Amino acid sequence: MVKLKPDTAKTLLALHGRFAVSLGLALYVLVVTGTSSVFAKEIADWSSPLATLEHPRLPVGLDQGLRAAAATVDPRYLADVSAYSGAGGRIVAFFHTHELRPESGKFEEIGVELDLDPRSFTVLERREGWSEDIARLNAAPGLASFITQLHVRLHIPAPYGLLVTGVLGLALMVAVISGFCMHRHLLRDLFKRRGGGVSLLAARDRHAGAASWILPFALVLAFTGSYFSFTDSVGLPALARVAFAGDEVRLVEAIVGVPPAEDARAAALADIDAMVVDAGRRGRTVPNFVLVERWGRRDARVSVFLEPAEGDLTSPTYVYGGTDGRLVVAKPDFGLVPSAGGKLIELIFALHYGNFAGVSSKIVWVGLGYGVSFTALTGLLLWCRRRAETPAWRRLNRAVHWVGFGLPLALAGTPYGFFPARAAGIADTQSWMTAAFIIAAVFAGALAATARDMTRVKYLLLGLTGVALAGLPLLRRATGGTDWPDALAGGLAAVVALDIAFAIAGIACFAAVWWQSRLATSRPA
Repeated sequence: MVKLKPDTAKTLLALHGRFAVSLGLALYVLVVTGTSSVFAKEIADWSSPLATLEHPRLPVGLDQGLRAAAATVDPRYLADVSAYSGAGGRIVAFFHTHELRPESGKFEEIGVELDLDPRSFTVLERREGWSEDIARLNAAPGLASFITQLHVRLHIPAPYGLLVTGVLGLALMVAVISGFCMHRHLLRDLFKRRGGGVSLLAARDRHAGAASWILPFALVLAFTGSYFSFTDSVGLPALARVAFAGDEVRLVEAIVGVPPAEDARAAALADIDAMVVDAGRRGRTVPNFVLVERWGRRDARVSVFLEPAEGDLTSPTYVYGGTDGRLVVAKPDFGLVPSAGGKLIELIFALHYGNFAGVSSKIVWVGLGYGVSFTALTGLLLWCRRRAETPAWRRLNRAVHWVGFGLPLALAGTPYGFFPARAAGIADTQSWMTAAFIIAAVFAGALAATARDMTRVKYLLLGLTGVALAGLPLLRRATGGTDWPDALAGGLAAVVALDIAFAIAGIACFAAVWWQSRLATSRPA
């Protein structure tokens, strides 16, 4: 229980409400999309699986596969070569260098990206150009990428998108702290339920109860999210200016290390497979990313990144000499030597993404994330409901119903642009997903703007969301998606798990409509 003077309580209530009114809808979008992107990797595997036998993240034969692929690209793209396990089990190899892009006036990555079959290392797809254009044409992780980018920067161009999401993170912190201080009986609110049906008192208790349960998580989410947004857009540039006189190269060297002295003489690259196996043995876990710098030169080096071992938040990066294959250094995930700051950053990453205990922690994070979403939405609905006699607040109420119940429909509708485009062989699936998202959002907006009864709008949008979610497994299979036996044989359990999860989510939407309509008829508001 937090004891406050009456004037202080009124000030906090006003602060809490003003943040909710001014930024609540954008904050709701941020939390919903962020919660959905917790399973971004699983969504990518679900939407673009390969029907292959189960294989390690970086299977034996990677060395030969990369050498064969390197022979097909422009030698200037051999400055940096990265390889990792991509969506659905395919191996993604990116041969690239950094050049000045005329349109932006900045140095950007340019090169060739290949999707390789993990068994034969034959080329499945080839994309060439600037990294930003390649990402748009990479259809395999397209659905997961669309949701993730909507969360990270709301599809606003850099660096402004990160600044917006950073500010929203701070707004969430203000809302959480002010909400905590206003709870006169925090523990009692965990279980308090008064009134019934759709009464204002019952709605208030549902909001306060949900907020009480998720307050600590919401504070963690707000802080870590703001940290990530402001680190890239403000923190690192400011650190470079203050500590390194604006020299960003020196900043990067202080974080990742100084590269070895240049020696451009030609030299054969050591066996990549042997280095991957050695790193996995040393780290007692699975390698998932390889970076080869200065391929084919005497100063080449190979960095092998690993998944965290059981009980760890991160895993060391093992750096090898490119020509002799000998281990040069095992460096922590952040910085050059183990440090308290590095451990703190590891903790921030783990707490924000919820991946510190595998799928189980992700499931918990998704549940808590949707709890934050529910709290934000019910708070906005309560604020509008208490002021329903004012025209301006009635208009805001329409906007809350549009975004609150239209966003889930738009997200559920996005795959209906992705899968048909993918099946038709269209590389730029981003445009189709954007169109599907906008169509669903415009439909929801038109409905909210013209309907007389917002309760009916809520029921209809929830019902349509249920239809869209329940239909996703059928849509995926109808557009050439892998069937369950092949997916399970290939070790891609995410295909089966997400099919079932979407079907259950669709049924849950129908159940919510039935339950809400029953409450509405059982007792007058």
